[in-house]
Amino acid sequence: MLESQLHFISAIAIFLAAIVPIYLTLKLKDNLRKLTLMLTIFILTHAIFHVTGFFGFNFLAEGVFEPLSVAVLIFFGIAFSGFTRPSKVGIRNIVLVWSPTTLFLIIMSNITLILLLVALGIFVWLAARSKKIRSFQFQMSIFLIVWILGEITGSLQDSGVVIFPVLQGDIGLEIHTVSMVFFSIMLWFRFYYSERSGKKMIEGLDATLR
Repeated sequence: MLESQLHFISAIAIFLAAIVPIYLTLKLKDNLRKLTLMLTIFILTHAIFHVTGFFGFNFLAEGVFEPLSVAVLIFFGIAFSGFTRPSKVGIRNIVLVWSPTTLFLIIMSNITLILLLVALGIFVWLAARSKKIRSFQFQMSIFLIVWILGEITGSLQDSGVVIFPVLQGDIGLEIHTVSMVFFSIMLWFRFYYSERSGKKMIEGLDATLR
């Protein structure tokens, strides 16, 4: 598939995923609302990455919005883990923390992969704490692993280190698209199950918010 088509599919998937946390942000209150707001900011920032990529602004997409979205995801993971109290976290804090690093994100070509590995480390640790395969933390870890595989594959293909003669197109971006579709399905499935069963969409939040 063409790069623009992959960005289009990913953008559709990620915008569909955004509906769930946006709804929860409007529905919930206090700390839970701020956590879902941070998740919404990550999703929408990553959606901008795909939109700018679709229109051909690759430098802006890959140099700014993709690493910035991962940075927000790391911030969400830290808040979720309890290292940062959600009651003190808001949009303004995120902007203040990450705006000074925008130039740094543009210069460092591998910053997205580095940030993804940091995010993966946080969610793997959270998954180990939960000790449940069906937990939100574990599923986020799977999502990040697929995303990272896409980044590594894309980097190897672009550098010419590994060539995939049998496969056509941007393999890295295709794997990335799979991760976005998985993420969207995961959020909608968890939302449907929580509404049907009356259980929490994300386990362990009570412990995090104490």
